[in-house]
Amino acid sequence: MPTSAGEVQNFLSSPSLRDDQDQFTLRMDHAVGTRDNVFARLTYANMATFQPYGNTNLNETLVPGFGYHITTKTRNAALSEIHVFAPNLINEFRFGFLRVTGGQESQNSGVDFAGKAGLAGVTRDPRKAGFPAISFADAYSNVGDPANLIYRRNNSFDFFDNVSWGRGAHSLKFGTYIFRLRFNPQTSPNARGSFAFTPRFTSSAAGLGDGNAFADFLLGYPSSAQAGIGRGEFDGRTLWSHFYAQDDWRANRRLTVNMGLRYEINSQMVEAGNRFSNPEIDRFVIASDPVGRIHPDANALLAEIPVPYVTSRDAGYDRSLQRPNFHRVAPRLGFAWSLDKTDRTVLRAGFGLFYNQAAYSVQENLGLNLPFYFNKSVTVAADAAVPTFTMTNILLAPNTGSIGGSGLMYNYRPEYAESWTLSLQRMLRDNWAIQATYFGSKVVGADDTTYINIPEPGPGPIDARRPNPNLSAIRTIRWDGWSKYNSLTLKLEKRYSSGLTFDANYTWAKSLDDASDAGATFHEFNVPQDVRNLRAEKAISSFDHRHRFVFTYSYELPTQNMWLRGWTLTGIGTFQTGAPVTVNLPFDNANIGPGPAQRPDLLRNPNLKKGKRAERWFDTEAFAMPAPFTFGNAARNVAIEDGETNFDFSAIRHSRLNERLGLDFRIEVFNLFDFLNFVGAPGRIAFTPNFGRLSNAGPSRQMQLGLKLTF
Repeated sequence: MPTSAGEVQNFLSSPSLRDDQDQFTLRMDHAVGTRDNVFARLTYANMATFQPYGNTNLNETLVPGFGYHITTKTRNAALSEIHVFAPNLINEFRFGFLRVTGGQESQNSGVDFAGKAGLAGVTRDPRKAGFPAISFADAYSNVGDPANLIYRRNNSFDFFDNVSWGRGAHSLKFGTYIFRLRFNPQTSPNARGSFAFTPRFTSSAAGLGDGNAFADFLLGYPSSAQAGIGRGEFDGRTLWSHFYAQDDWRANRRLTVNMGLRYEINSQMVEAGNRFSNPEIDRFVIASDPVGRIHPDANALLAEIPVPYVTSRDAGYDRSLQRPNFHRVAPRLGFAWSLDKTDRTVLRAGFGLFYNQAAYSVQENLGLNLPFYFNKSVTVAADAAVPTFTMTNILLAPNTGSIGGSGLMYNYRPEYAESWTLSLQRMLRDNWAIQATYFGSKVVGADDTTYINIPEPGPGPIDARRPNPNLSAIRTIRWDGWSKYNSLTLKLEKRYSSGLTFDANYTWAKSLDDASDAGATFHEFNVPQDVRNLRAEKAISSFDHRHRFVFTYSYELPTQNMWLRGWTLTGIGTFQTGAPVTVNLPFDNANIGPGPAQRPDLLRNPNLKKGKRAERWFDTEAFAMPAPFTFGNAARNVAIEDGETNFDFSAIRHSRLNERLGLDFRIEVFNLFDFLNFVGAPGRIAFTPNFGRLSNAGPSRQMQLGLKLTF
């Protein structure tokens, strides 16, 4: 009910947000004789936050009564033992265990709304019970629980063993690392049901839209509904085995050479019950055991797959549905060379190959495809003048939505970075040094997102023009992403003397890639515009800050004045240029369906040299609509957001009260000169009201005082 006058914004509520944290650590260090040292630690931590009405990150309701709990519980054990065989031969063994449980839980968790309201077609699992998600076409706040709440219970085990051996001019290290992960997220999107209401059945005529969406809700006549059917849980398992050898060789007094080799075996994530499936353009591949049997959980939904399916055995696939890879060989080589007899000039260089592991959320999506999970969708016909279904029975109707899913390319290859560096350091005089460093990197095999089963641009119905009309667009991870990074850093350093330390760094950098993340960010959607022309996605990265200058200092005032002595002044300044953003269209101009991120035409450079303001950060008129059924010619990341200019200052007074007690008084000022820094990307969806606008500013000047008693 309204709490204040007026027809809109007439409900006020201020429920409490709770944030509780508890942590306990127990540690033991013990020397066993003269050759062995043992370390053990146990850590227990609980963190719980209650959001009374969300913050829209999950598109949740903004009215009270439908909040959610965010919980994280960690249990950690660590054990290590160091054994000295000889002064030049030492072995270190370490073991670690980590359990992380928790996630997002509805305020109404366990409430059997479906049973009480007679809501059919949604989950009756008491662990997932709660209110459905309800949205409205008009200017009403959503109600109900979020459609997607994530819970996890993950266990990991780490084993390390390292041997250090000094022999003459060589410092040798050998070691192994074993990592075992049990990955158990629970997602179940739309398990409680999601219902959308429009002003359809309260309008004066079908399709007119002059009714009221909330009135349709009160009558119980939804326009569409979704329900997640299936387990929605994941029992992932993986094992890593890493081995390395390293030699630091002091060739002579002026030259040290570092050599290393690392070999890694990261087994692909498998599901303990083989409850995986991967949609491809003409079939579904379902994980199976070596004789071709699939999990019985698949039987209930197999008939919903509209294309042929095969088992992983019959497809010649590994049961992880990714090709295993045993080629993770990573060499490292570097040197440090003193160029003169006084060791005032040093040249350093290095090269290394570094492997990365794709996030396991990629495989998690394989458990949310048919036949193990089905996001059923029912939409009432657009020309229906009389209600066909009620909220209680709409999800008993046959599925009207198209069927797709989330998959990945089977031909997996691991992502790795080839990195190289060259630096020259020179001591100018006592305590002063300058350094110039070049750093380059090339990433190969990055996991990027694309879509398959996308039609060519053109007129007419979309699904009929797809390569396979029986399926919708399929979001897919590809393993051929790339990036290139080059930078030059100049550094001036003054080491501590006469009460002063100083450090200043300037970096020029440029980064190029075909996608800057595997998922959407504030700067871009990170999916191609034209899935058949990935070369057109080449652009500067969305994290590219071309210029960055940072300095820090600390100065102890040398005066003996009673008011000024004992003071230390410190500060840090940061100045950097902005990162780019991608401008996208708000609708499907090419008529290819949802998924690809389409862009407008670009007429000229959109970045204003002068006249920038929050209401028009870049030239929005530099963009134009492409011709119908075509892609725009604008590249990714053509508009540059605001940079950062900031200076933080602090003054600290150290005083001795007596031999045992000390007192520190601190004055800290953040953003001392009150620079205006806009935070976040400007509106980047073309031709919308917020296009080119900045809406968030960073913190203004803030000051705080502090006292610290030491004893």
